Amino acid sequence: MRNRQVVLIPTIILAATLSGCSADNSTEETEGEKGASVCGGFARQSDVASALEDVTGADSFTENRSKPDETLQSLRAADGEVEVDEILGSPYCRLQAAKDGEEVLTINFREALAVNKSDAEDEKIYTFYRTGESAYASEHTASLYFRCRMSAPAKEVLIHADLERLRKVEVSDVRLSRANILILNAAAGKVASELGCSSPGLTSGPPSPVSGVHATS
Repeated sequence: MRNRQVVLIPTIILAATLSGCSADNSTEETEGEKGASVCGGFARQSDVASALEDVTGADSFTENRSKPDETLQSLRAADGEVEVDEILGSPYCRLQAAKDGEEVLTINFREALAVNKSDAEDEKIYTFYRTGESAYASEHTASLYFRCRMSAPAKEVLIHADLERLRKVEVSDVRLSRANILILNAAAGKVASELGCSSPGLTSGPPSPVSGVHATS
């Protein structure tokens, strides 16, 4: 009887230890930030936070790959030339779903040399929206151009923002297009505020569709 007790007690301790580890792991998997607080809080408005959940299929995020300070620094240092390593832009906001670590959304910013405006071919793929110098979106991506007149340093920079959605979700293409541009416009507004841009021409609410695929939907 004594030998059996010696075997059982460590087994019980081991089971309790494993159970505790499992609980801790579960907690770690679900930790994260709500959409309203990620990436400097650009999605603080309820409609933007809701759109972020729609396009990612997640309600809690990690953002350890985001580089907001580096992004702002690169825009302040804009010099009218875009080098090869600057073409993809700087990752202002890069979100992973807290539950599984899957990357779900990226928002990049960079200096631009010209504005891509609507044309007949683009309007077969994208919906164009009224905000900034030019803005358009599909169910997967969004792009936005705006001018930033800074006072420190004193210069005017044309800025290109782009968004890419990386997870399949059960949401209509029309709703995704409008959610994508809403999110990107909010992020651009945050960046414009951080840079001290004068009159960037960005809408304060949801950008209105003006032409393209889903303009009348």
